[in-house]
Amino acid sequence: MAEPGAPFHDQPFPELLGLATEAVVSDDGRWVAVSSVLSGLSRVAVYRIADLSCAHLLTVAMETETMAFHPTLPLLAIGFDNGDAYMREGRLVLLEPESGHRVDFADAHWGVELVRWTDARTLELVFCAMHDGAEFERSRATAAREEWLGLDPGALDLAALDRSPLDPDGPLPWPDTGPALPRLQALAERIGRSYDGRGGVRAVAGLSDGRVLATRNHTTLECWSPAGSLLWSVPAPSAAGGTRIAVAADERAARVAVPGQDRRTRTEFPLVDTSDGTVLDRPSVPFSAALTARTDGVWAIRDTYDRDPWKEVPAPSTRIFAADGAPLGTADEPDRYELVPLDVGRCPELLFTRRRRRDVLALDPRTAAETLLFATEAPLGKAVYVSDAIGPALLHGQQGLVRRTFPGGDVVWRRPLEAVVAALDAHGGVLHAACEDGTLVSVDTADGTVLDRRPLPPYGVLSLHAAPDGTVLVGTQAGRILRY
Repeated sequence: MAEPGAPFHDQPFPELLGLATEAVVSDDGRWVAVSSVLSGLSRVAVYRIADLSCAHLLTVAMETETMAFHPTLPLLAIGFDNGDAYMREGRLVLLEPESGHRVDFADAHWGVELVRWTDARTLELVFCAMHDGAEFERSRATAAREEWLGLDPGALDLAALDRSPLDPDGPLPWPDTGPALPRLQALAERIGRSYDGRGGVRAVAGLSDGRVLATRNHTTLECWSPAGSLLWSVPAPSAAGGTRIAVAADERAARVAVPGQDRRTRTEFPLVDTSDGTVLDRPSVPFSAALTARTDGVWAIRDTYDRDPWKEVPAPSTRIFAADGAPLGTADEPDRYELVPLDVGRCPELLFTRRRRRDVLALDPRTAAETLLFATEAPLGKAVYVSDAIGPALLHGQQGLVRRTFPGGDVVWRRPLEAVVAALDAHGGVLHAACEDGTLVSVDTADGTVLDRRPLPPYGVLSLHAAPDGTVLVGTQAGRILRY
C-alpha cells in the first residue's frame, strides 16, 4: 500500500473526535488543554499553542468536567468521575506538558468533580458520590505542597485528605472558560488555519476522476477535489448529517440517507448531482429508516423505529425503489423488525437477514419475493461483494475476516483479527479492513493472506472506501478523511 497522502478536511485538533467539551489555556500562553467527553469515556489532548501540534493525549474510561493549569508551573490538573450511582470512583491526574510526566491518584468511592488552584501551593478538590443510587453528596478538600512537579504515585492519598461537606445543591466555583469551540477557532485563526469542529464522516466514496464524496455532521453530502479543496457541500436537516452514500453506476448522482431533526420520526433520501451538489430529488418517510442499495441503483429502506404495532397503524416496513426514486414494491413482515437490511457494498442484490434465524436472503425489487441464499452461525458484520478470478463472493468481517461463495454461502477462508472490524471494502483483489483498535489490515481476497498491516492515527474510524484508482479512503469521527 502506498504512503499516506494529505488528508481531506485537514483541520487541527483531530484527537478530539469532533467534540470539544472544555478548553483551558495555561497562564504563560504556551499550552491549551481540551477535553472530549462521550458516554463515560474522556479524551484530554494537550496542544502546543504555537503550532497546535498535539503534545499529549490521555484516554480515561471516566468523564472529566474540569481541568486547571497551575498558575506558575507547567502542570495540568484533571479531575475524573465515573458517574456511577452505586459504585462511584474518581481520579486526579497531574500532567506536566513539558516533560510528559504523569501521575494518577485514585479514589475508590468518590468522583473528582472540580479541581482548582487557589494559589501556587494549594489545589482545591470537590468530590461527589451517590449512596444507593439516590442520595447525592459533595465534599471539599485541599492539598498543599511546596513542590508539585515530578510527584510519584504515593505522594498524595485522596481518601486521606481532610474533607468538609458541601451543600449538594449549592453552586460551585466553576471556571468561566466559555464555550470550547470559539476558543479553538480563535487559536486556529492565529496560525492561519480554520476549525469547524464538524466530525462524523459516516460514509465516504471515491469517484473515477479522483473526487471524493463524504458525509459529516451537519452535512448531507460534500465533494472534494483530488487536490484537497472543497468543491461543494449540501447542508443537512439535522446535526447528525448523512449516514450512507449509494453512488450511481455512472457516478452522476448519489443517493444519501439523512436523519431528520427528530430521527425517530423522519428520514430523508435525497438524490444529489455529483457535478455541483444540486439536490435532484428529496423523498422522505415519517419514520427512522435504514438504506440499502444494489449496484444498478435499485434501493430499499426499512423502518428502524421500534414502534408499538398494537398502538400504531404500520406502514410497509420495507419499501423498494428504482434508481430514479420510482416505487417498485413493498414487503411487510408480521414481525416488522425481523427482516433486517444488510449493509453490503458493491452488491448486485438487495440482501437482508432474519434477525432470529440469521438467514441471508435476496429480495426481489418488484415482487418482494424472498430467495433464501444461506444461513450463518453469527452476524456477518460489515460486508462487500466481489467477483474475481475464483468467482463471486461475499467478504465480511466482525471479529475476523471471512470469504463466502455467493450465493451459496460456503466458507472459503477465515482470517482471525485482534479487534472488531469497523469498516471494510475491496478493490483489485485486496480487501481492506479498518479495525476498532486503530489498525488498517489488507488481505488477499483469494486466500486471506495478509498483505499489509499499518496503524491509523487515533481519530476514530467510521467508514472506508477503496476508490477506483486503488486509494483507500478512511472516514473518521474526527472529521478528517485519510488517504492511503
